[in-house]
Amino acid sequence: MLEVVLTAKPDNKIKTEVIVLPKGSKMPKPYAEQAKFQNFSMEKGKTAVVWDKDKQVILCGMDEKPTALDWQEAGKSLYGKIEKSERALVYANDDAAALELVYGILQGSYSFDKYRTDKKSEDYPALEQVVVKVKNEKKTIELYKNYAAVYTGIRYARDLCNEPANCLTPEIFAGDIKRLEYLGLEVKVLDEKDLWKQGLGLIEAVGKGSNNPPKMVVILWKGNRNSKIYDLGLIGKGVCFDAGGLSLKTTQGMLEMKQDMSGAAAVVATLKVAALQRVKKNLLAIVPLVENMPGGKAMKIGDVYAAYNGKTVEIGNADAEGRLIVADAISYMQKNYKLKKIVDVTTLGSLNGVLGKVYGGLFANDEKLANDLLKAGEISGEKLWRMPLNEQYGKSLKSTIADIKNVAPDAKASITSAAFLESFIEKGVKWGHIDMSNMRMDGKGLASGFGVKLLNELIRKL
Repeated sequence: MLEVVLTAKPDNKIKTEVIVLPKGSKMPKPYAEQAKFQNFSMEKGKTAVVWDKDKQVILCGMDEKPTALDWQEAGKSLYGKIEKSERALVYANDDAAALELVYGILQGSYSFDKYRTDKKSEDYPALEQVVVKVKNEKKTIELYKNYAAVYTGIRYARDLCNEPANCLTPEIFAGDIKRLEYLGLEVKVLDEKDLWKQGLGLIEAVGKGSNNPPKMVVILWKGNRNSKIYDLGLIGKGVCFDAGGLSLKTTQGMLEMKQDMSGAAAVVATLKVAALQRVKKNLLAIVPLVENMPGGKAMKIGDVYAAYNGKTVEIGNADAEGRLIVADAISYMQKNYKLKKIVDVTTLGSLNGVLGKVYGGLFANDEKLANDLLKAGEISGEKLWRMPLNEQYGKSLKSTIADIKNVAPDAKASITSAAFLESFIEKGVKWGHIDMSNMRMDGKGLASGFGVKLLNELIRKL
């Protein structure tokens, strides 16, 4: 991880400097003529490289009144300009801006190349340390701890999602979560026998088509030992690979399906952040982990399975498996932990054609929870758009031989999957359902880590 140094007295021997200049700022005199020669303007996205003897200085323009997210975006883009320097010194307007800027630089520094054997040493970034000039050193260092924790969580979520499926089976994923106990988290792993004994029939049904047996992991963070009540329950869809089961996907359709556990990664990473930040809240997370494969024991179209809460489900499509495992996790959480506020994070539908790469989808049965999530999305930059819940969608899931079907005849996958999950929510439970299917990639072929910043912001405001 890139080292960040926040100091009031930076080393003047650093050969690469970054100066961020919001519109209307005063241009440092030594660089005014060079900047003018390069037609540099103090506007968002504009940069210029000037020289002070042997020192390289990168001038970066910004809007007149940049927001926290503007500073973060500037940091992301700046990383590419400083990565070939061993050290870089960064100047921002004030300490608050400096924190957001370095947060963005950290996010811009992410890479996943552990399986590359063809990279030469010169292909790797040279940057090892970013030094940031601040006024109040002690206070800023203390505040930075929260930023570092969130970035650690985002990086962890991205690493999990970028792992090939043969290196992140349900068993390996569960073991990696168990390792987080060193942070003070309590982790319980239910194996295949536990799932069968406790009646988690939907998780078992999805997982039995694979040679890698399913797991379910329960993660607890008890930041308020004076209370036995959990402030929030989180559930993440953990399909470690989705081949579609007997409703087999095409090759093209499987290309990103190692990331069908993005919801689980976001939720686990959020609990890791909570532990690093030592938040004074009680949190509970459940992640069901499966592979949806077409093995000899795979669930068949027309099969009926009993869910954990006793509801019977007719399988209309084996590729609508995510809602099945999340439904069992919801029921398990409600019965065993009496949660009254639950948020699940999934990749269930296909919202790309509706929301593009701008918003994740939000479904909620409670106005306050919905507004809290929408606000958290705006602040974090991981924005959500409210989608409809209506009893008509629920009626479309009616089965003639069981209590409910897992698909509707007229598709609408994102909405009907939400309607399916809603049928498992008990009366009085506040529930939010986030579908991040369209937001899980970063545009460069890697996982985005979407959801960690959003959920952290929600938890901070509980």
